[in-house]
Amino acid sequence: MIYTVKVTSGQERFVAEMLYQNAMNQRAEMAKEGKEVYSILYTTGLKGYVLVEADSPGTVEDLARGVPKTRGLILKKKGDLSSAGTIAIAELEKTLVPTPTIQEVSKGDIIEIIAGPFKGEKARIANIDETKREITVELTEAAVPIPVVIRSDDVRVMKASDEERRV
Repeated sequence: MIYTVKVTSGQERFVAEMLYQNAMNQRAEMAKEGKEVYSILYTTGLKGYVLVEADSPGTVEDLARGVPKTRGLILKKKGDLSSAGTIAIAELEKTLVPTPTIQEVSKGDIIEIIAGPFKGEKARIANIDETKREITVELTEAAVPIPVVIRSDDVRVMKASDEERRV
Protein backbone atom coordinates (compact mmCIF):
# COMPACT_ATOMS: atom_id res chain seq x y z
CA MET A 1 0.00 0.00 0.00
CA ILE A 2 1.12 3.55 -0.70
CA TYR A 3 0.68 6.06 2.12
CA THR A 4 1.09 9.83 2.07
CA VAL A 5 3.25 11.73 4.56
CA LYS A 6 2.59 15.47 4.78
CA VAL A 7 5.78 17.53 4.89
CA THR A 8 6.80 21.18 4.86
CA SER A 9 6.53 22.45 1.29
CA GLY A 10 9.92 22.61 -0.39
CA GLN A 11 11.43 20.04 1.98
CA GLU A 12 10.23 16.92 0.15
CA ARG A 13 13.70 15.76 -0.90
CA PHE A 14 15.17 16.28 2.56
CA VAL A 15 12.35 14.33 4.21
CA ALA A 16 12.53 11.51 1.64
CA GLU A 17 16.28 11.16 2.27
CA MET A 18 15.75 11.14 6.05
CA LEU A 19 13.00 8.51 5.73
CA TYR A 20 15.34 6.42 3.59
CA GLN A 21 18.13 6.72 6.18
CA ASN A 22 15.70 5.69 8.93
CA ALA A 23 14.53 2.72 6.86
CA MET A 24 18.14 1.61 6.30
CA ASN A 25 19.08 2.07 9.97
CA GLN A 26 15.98 0.24 11.25
CA ARG A 27 15.94 -2.51 8.61
CA ALA A 28 16.90 -5.33 10.99
CA GLU A 29 14.45 -4.25 13.71
CA MET A 30 11.65 -3.84 11.20
CA ALA A 31 12.31 -7.28 9.70
CA LYS A 32 12.03 -8.90 13.16
CA GLU A 33 8.64 -7.22 13.66
CA GLY A 34 7.46 -8.18 10.18
CA LYS A 35 7.38 -4.57 8.97
CA GLU A 36 8.53 -3.70 5.49
CA VAL A 37 9.12 -0.45 3.57
CA TYR A 38 9.28 -1.04 -0.18
CA SER A 39 9.82 2.44 -1.62
CA ILE A 40 9.92 6.14 -0.81
CA LEU A 41 8.99 8.67 -3.48
CA TYR A 42 8.88 12.42 -3.81
CA THR A 43 8.23 14.34 -6.99
CA THR A 44 8.36 18.01 -7.87
CA GLY A 45 4.78 17.82 -9.12
CA LEU A 46 3.46 16.90 -5.68
CA LYS A 47 4.43 19.74 -3.33
CA GLY A 48 4.19 19.11 0.40
CA TYR A 49 3.90 15.32 0.25
CA VAL A 50 6.17 12.26 0.27
CA LEU A 51 4.78 8.88 -0.76
CA VAL A 52 5.84 5.77 1.14
CA GLU A 53 5.04 2.23 0.02
CA ALA A 54 4.86 -0.02 3.06
CA ASP A 55 2.94 -2.97 4.44
CA SER A 56 0.99 -0.95 7.05
CA PRO A 57 0.35 2.65 8.14
CA GLY A 58 2.02 1.87 11.47
CA THR A 59 5.26 1.14 9.66
CA VAL A 60 5.15 4.54 7.97
CA GLU A 61 4.26 6.26 11.25
CA ASP A 62 7.24 4.60 12.99
CA LEU A 63 9.52 5.54 10.10
CA ALA A 64 8.44 9.20 10.11
CA ARG A 65 8.63 9.58 13.89
CA GLY A 66 11.37 12.03 14.78
CA VAL A 67 12.03 13.15 11.21
CA PRO A 68 12.14 16.95 11.08
CA LYS A 69 9.80 18.78 8.68
CA THR A 70 7.18 16.00 8.72
CA ARG A 71 3.61 16.77 9.71
CA GLY A 72 2.43 13.20 9.95
CA LEU A 73 0.58 10.62 7.96
CA ILE A 74 -2.55 11.68 6.05
CA LEU A 75 -5.52 10.18 7.88
CA LYS A 76 -9.17 10.13 6.84
CA LYS A 77 -10.24 10.19 10.50
CA LYS A 78 -8.17 12.23 12.96
CA GLY A 79 -6.34 10.06 15.48
CA ASP A 80 -7.33 6.75 13.85
CA LEU A 81 -4.24 5.19 12.27
CA SER A 82 -6.33 2.49 10.61
CA SER A 83 -8.05 5.23 8.59
CA ALA A 84 -4.83 6.11 6.77
CA GLY A 85 -5.67 6.71 3.15
CA THR A 86 -3.96 4.61 0.55
CA ILE A 87 -3.28 5.65 -3.01
CA ALA A 88 -3.64 3.39 -6.02
CA ILE A 89 -0.89 3.40 -8.64
CA ALA A 90 -3.46 4.43 -11.26
CA GLU A 91 -4.11 7.64 -9.32
CA LEU A 92 -0.40 8.45 -9.36
CA GLU A 93 0.01 8.11 -13.12
CA LYS A 94 -0.66 11.81 -13.70
CA THR A 95 2.12 12.67 -11.26
CA LEU A 96 4.57 9.98 -12.34
CA VAL A 97 4.21 10.24 -16.12
CA PRO A 98 6.56 12.97 -17.31
CA THR A 99 4.88 16.04 -18.74
CA PRO A 100 6.12 17.51 -22.01
CA THR A 101 9.25 19.55 -21.40
CA ILE A 102 7.56 22.66 -22.71
CA GLN A 103 4.48 23.61 -24.67
CA GLU A 104 4.81 23.70 -28.43
CA VAL A 105 6.05 27.27 -28.63
CA SER A 106 8.97 28.75 -30.48
CA LYS A 107 11.01 31.92 -30.42
CA GLY A 108 9.13 34.82 -31.96
CA ASP A 109 5.60 33.53 -31.27
CA ILE A 110 3.02 36.04 -30.07
CA ILE A 111 1.48 34.74 -26.86
CA GLU A 112 -1.03 35.79 -24.24
CA ILE A 113 -0.07 35.45 -20.59
CA ILE A 114 -2.89 33.58 -18.84
CA ALA A 115 -1.67 33.62 -15.22
CA GLY A 116 0.41 35.71 -12.88
CA PRO A 117 0.82 39.46 -12.48
CA PHE A 118 0.90 40.04 -16.26
CA LYS A 119 -2.31 38.09 -16.91
CA GLY A 120 -4.02 39.26 -20.10
CA GLU A 121 -0.89 40.90 -21.54
CA LYS A 122 0.36 40.03 -25.00
CA ALA A 123 4.05 39.32 -25.50
CA ARG A 124 6.61 37.98 -27.96
CA ILE A 125 8.80 35.03 -26.99
CA ALA A 126 12.45 36.05 -26.80
CA ASN A 127 14.01 32.92 -25.30
CA ILE A 128 12.98 29.43 -24.18
CA ASP A 129 14.64 27.53 -21.32
CA GLU A 130 13.44 23.94 -21.73
CA THR A 131 15.24 22.58 -18.66
CA LYS A 132 13.52 25.01 -16.29
CA ARG A 133 10.31 25.11 -18.36
CA GLU A 134 10.52 28.90 -18.43
CA ILE A 135 10.03 31.37 -21.25
CA THR A 136 11.52 34.85 -21.51
CA VAL A 137 9.02 37.18 -23.17
CA GLU A 138 8.94 40.85 -24.11
CA LEU A 139 5.67 42.60 -23.42
CA THR A 140 4.45 44.07 -26.73
CA GLU A 141 2.06 46.64 -25.28
CA ALA A 142 4.71 48.22 -23.04
CA ALA A 143 6.40 51.45 -24.12
CA VAL A 144 9.81 49.88 -23.54
CA PRO A 145 10.19 46.13 -24.23
CA ILE A 146 10.82 44.60 -20.81
CA PRO A 147 12.06 40.99 -20.69
CA VAL A 148 9.96 38.96 -18.25
CA VAL A 149 10.58 35.32 -17.30
CA ILE A 150 7.41 33.24 -16.87
CA ARG A 151 6.51 29.56 -16.66
CA SER A 152 5.66 27.86 -19.94
CA ASP A 153 2.34 26.71 -18.46
CA ASP A 154 1.23 30.33 -18.06
CA VAL A 155 1.00 31.17 -21.78
CA ARG A 156 -1.34 30.58 -24.70
CA VAL A 157 -0.13 30.95 -28.30
CA MET A 158 -2.00 33.69 -30.14
CA LYS A 159 0.00 33.70 -33.38
CA ALA A 160 2.82 31.37 -34.38
CA SER A 161 5.95 32.99 -35.75
CA ASP A 162 6.07 30.61 -38.72
CA GLU A 163 3.16 29.44 -40.86
CA GLU A 164 3.65 25.76 -39.98
CA ARG A 165 0.93 24.38 -37.77
CA ARG A 166 2.20 22.63 -34.64
CA VAL A 167 0.68 19.48 -33.23
